Formats: sequence, structure tokens, C-alpha cells
Amino acid sequence: MTAHPHISDRARLRRPVGLALIACLALALAACSASESSSEQLPIGPAPSITVLLRVGGDGGTSVQLLATGATQEALNAAAGAVARAAFPTAAFPTAQIGAPQASTSTDSGLTVSTVPVQLPTTAMDFTLDSDSMSAALQPVHPKAVGVWVCTDDRRSLSVNSAAPGAVSSDIVSGQCQVAGSTLAHDGPLAAWTTKVSVGAVEAPSKLPWLIGAAIVVALILGAWFLWPRRSKQLETSSASPPLPPVPPVH
Repeated sequence: MTAHPHISDRARLRRPVGLALIACLALALAACSASESSSEQLPIGPAPSITVLLRVGGDGGTSVQLLATGATQEALNAAAGAVARAAFPTAAFPTAQIGAPQASTSTDSGLTVSTVPVQLPTTAMDFTLDSDSMSAALQPVHPKAVGVWVCTDDRRSLSVNSAAPGAVSSDIVSGQCQVAGSTLAHDGPLAAWTTKVSVGAVEAPSKLPWLIGAAIVVALILGAWFLWPRRSKQLETSSASPPLPPVPPVH
């Protein structure tokens, strides 16, 4: 008796198919866990250099985060509060509440981080950023290079119209960051720029995470099915065994 060819082929294909499903699962998890921050948002230029991140979110709320090189924590904390007040002034946001700087969790010895929480309304809002107000707010640090970004999460839309040198005004999808302005000090004054920002109202939670979770569960089930030893392998083993000897005749 010989083994069934189709059973042997299916057994050989089970492992690579299962490994392929596991690899796809790993890629999906990596994509989901990718951070919105990128190397483009790190401070560049001569120290002191500062990146301003205005994170206008839905689930996580709003915060003003400063990333700096060549700055002390005390000076950066003072600048973070001043930037929050300049970006969201009481005249335009009478209900805004600006909190105290949060404890830094940065593990980079060359990078100083200060984050100030801000409570803003969940309705649509428009505000303007400009180089003069940012320079005045960052005066405690005296930066030589400044980059300002506006970010949202997946529950708010964002439109940035910037007159900053080198910036391209565009509407972007939610959950991303867009540069609002940047300045680099040489021998003269910092370059001037003005940016108008429009943030949409907080929308209902997206169903995409649930769909991704369902796809991951299906991939796990299929991967386990292909990798788990099945009845066909037992059949292949039993069919490949030699036949039993014939029963002796009865006298």
C-alpha cells in the first residue's frame, strides 16, 4: 500500500502557508503600532533647537509638546506653557484650560522634552499660528532653529494653509502631522511665516481597529490550522506502513 500523493502534498504545503500567514500577521501588528512621530519632527539645526508639536486630538485630548536640544528642562517647561497660551489664547478659546508641564519620560540624553496638556472644545475650530508669537513664547530658550507641527488623531480632520518659506499648503487626512512653519537663525532675524489651521470636530470612533482585530484573529486561526498536526498526517503515516501478514489457515 502506498501513500496518497495529494495528502503528502497538502502536508508539505501546510507549514510554508502557515508561516506566510504568521508573517502577514506580524506586518499588520507592526503597521498598527507604528508611531505617528517621525525623524522629520526631531529638532534639527544648531542648538538650542526646538520642535513644537501641537497635538489636537480626540481620544487623547490636546497637548503642546516641545522637543529640544541644548535646552534645560526648566527653560523648556516655561516655554511650553507660553507656546500653549500663544497658540490657544483666551480671546479665541475662552474655555481653554492649560495644565502644568508633565514629567518627562524621554530616555534620550541629548533630547529634552516638555509636554503641557490643554483642554479644548471638541467642536470644529480655526486658529492662526505665526513666527512672531512662537518666537516670543520660546524666548526662555533662545532657540536658533524652530520647527512647528500640527498633528491630529484618527477622530479629527486637519487642514493647514501655511505661508511659511518652503511649506506647501494642503489638506491632509486625519491622524497625521503637517508642518506649520520653520525658522533657522543665521546672521539676520528669523524668517517670518503665518499659518491658518482648521481642525474638524471630534468624530465617532473608527471601526477600522475592529476590522484589523478581526483580520488578526482570522489569520491566527488559519495559521494554527495549517501548522497544527492533522489527521491527514496520521493517515499518511499509517498508509505508508507495511501491510500485516496474512492470517494462517485454520485446520
